[in-house]
Amino acid sequence: MKKILTFALLLCGIAAGAQNLEGTFTQAKTLKISGRVIKSEGTISFTAPDQLAMLYTKPDGDYFIIDGPYLRMDLRGVAMDINRENNKSIKVESNAIIYGLAGKYKEIAEELDADCTVSDNKDGGKHVVIKVRKVKPKGYSGMELDYLKNGTLKRMVLEEFGGISTEYLIKAK
Repeated sequence: MKKILTFALLLCGIAAGAQNLEGTFTQAKTLKISGRVIKSEGTISFTAPDQLAMLYTKPDGDYFIIDGPYLRMDLRGVAMDINRENNKSIKVESNAIIYGLAGKYKEIAEELDADCTVSDNKDGGKHVVIKVRKVKPKGYSGMELDYLKNGTLKRMVLEEFGGISTEYLIKAK
């Protein structure tokens, strides 16, 4: 009986960690100073805890990939390959994105040293607002997250201290 219980608990643990999302996204980056909006779109694939691939179709060829400890991206011709473990600010910002996709908004608030407010939205899901407590030279000043009733992220807004706001609208398959 003890072996069966242990096996059942192991299976539950595996299932709980197997969160994933496949779909499409649109991105609207707004520059506060000019009001200019830069639009992009593509496909998204996420597997918890730390596998994310955003492959852009507009502009074609851009990508943003988190592969465990690595962040790989090519955005508008600027390619980077970064070990997230060696760069605290990149780790915190990329964790905020993957935690948002996984519904771990309390972990985001903790890592960003932020306040977190959660309310119900009209469709039975959750609306989450995260605001950083102290002004910093760079990074996220806040986030806004909207989840469907089933816990799937449908909207993420990343606010940066520099005045850039990026909204992602996600449609899961």
